[in-house]
Amino acid sequence: MGSEQTVRYSVSRDLPVVGRADVVVVGGGPGGIGAAVMAAREGADVLLIERYGFLGGMAASGEIHPFMPNHAGGRCLDRPVYVEWLRGMRRYLSGPAARPPDAEVSAPGDRQISKDAAMLAAEDLCLAGGVRVLYHHWLADVVAAGGRIEAVVLLSKSGYTAAAGAQYVDCTGDADLAALAGCPVEQGGPSGHSQPMTLCFKLGGVDASRMPDRAAITALYREAKAAGEIDCPREDVLMFGWICPDVMHFNTTRVVHRSGTSGAELSDAEVEARRQLRQYLDFFRRRVSGFENAWLYSVAHHVGVRESRRVRGRAYLAREDFVACRKFPDAVARVHYPIDIHNPDGGGTEHLRLPDGEWYEIPYGCIVPQGADNLLVGGRPISVDHAVHSSMRVMPPACSVGQAAGVGAAMAARRGCRPADLDGVEIRRRLVEHGAYL
Repeated sequence: MGSEQTVRYSVSRDLPVVGRADVVVVGGGPGGIGAAVMAAREGADVLLIERYGFLGGMAASGEIHPFMPNHAGGRCLDRPVYVEWLRGMRRYLSGPAARPPDAEVSAPGDRQISKDAAMLAAEDLCLAGGVRVLYHHWLADVVAAGGRIEAVVLLSKSGYTAAAGAQYVDCTGDADLAALAGCPVEQGGPSGHSQPMTLCFKLGGVDASRMPDRAAITALYREAKAAGEIDCPREDVLMFGWICPDVMHFNTTRVVHRSGTSGAELSDAEVEARRQLRQYLDFFRRRVSGFENAWLYSVAHHVGVRESRRVRGRAYLAREDFVACRKFPDAVARVHYPIDIHNPDGGGTEHLRLPDGEWYEIPYGCIVPQGADNLLVGGRPISVDHAVHSSMRVMPPACSVGQAAGVGAAMAARRGCRPADLDGVEIRRRLVEHGAYL
């Protein structure tokens, strides 16, 4: 035994290697899908490791809906993988929802998400590209020496195992792999806290023809808060229509001062978010016209984490780069989505929008972390500050960042070099050849 606060436990044994590949991608959310598919298109043998039994990340487990628009001048800035994923979802839907999106996925209906269709379409995309998928394996640790990752240690029903690759891509969403490998990371905004978490849910049985507008619903919500019927820091009600006309989607619970990198705090966040959900259900049934017979249609299986760790990379973007619409010769993604900071400490949301038709760019160095010679980062936890993270964290640009990491990892594996040794301008050129809008 250790001290009263610890238990001494050590493992020193050989672990079976359950997979080897040129590129090992950890995490099967939008970033991981983009990374795995694009690395495979670059000719790499790719192993995609996912802790759950399905792909899609927060689009599936988090019940997130809809995809946020990342368009400028009427053009979708995220392609090809994101658009292909959206199109692939339509085969599992029917009626108007099954209509293929237009070339720019510009209509709001084009960005609707069914979590089950998102899961299946993501798997279709990866398997069709030759990606090997390993489900139900949780990243537990890394084996590293001299700044190089030799293997990732995994935990599953089989116990501890390992997977090894020439190059790795961290698409965990929380920079778990980078942190375990010893890369410098930062977390939180000016107050030290990250953006709040949200548990998404849907209510069925809604008579939309009798439903008040959003402003009226928010007024009723504030009355209920003042009466002590709802205890939630959020200042308004955030809700969206969905594929079924009698189902409404809610992205409105708010859990503050919990860390997405703490197991105990994540557990507390789930309990707190569900407490709020129960209050919202009672509120809508009692106070809001059209919801008298509402029922719980579905609930996310995982509380939504907007922000946790962010790596420190070989480049770094801050709020002033967003404001200046900064461009880079080695840009690997473009973002028009606004700064969107849900107050980490309570009520209020900051929105800062870019001019129509403008965007800022993410340079290659933002996905190359310091401290690990064979690692790239895909998805949201890249080298940006709290404000820029609030803009690029949404799923379309996260997918684009992932596909850039996939190209870089495949090129580094093929050449036997470090990702830091690659020319970001060449990465950009390859992305354009694959159909990226850069």
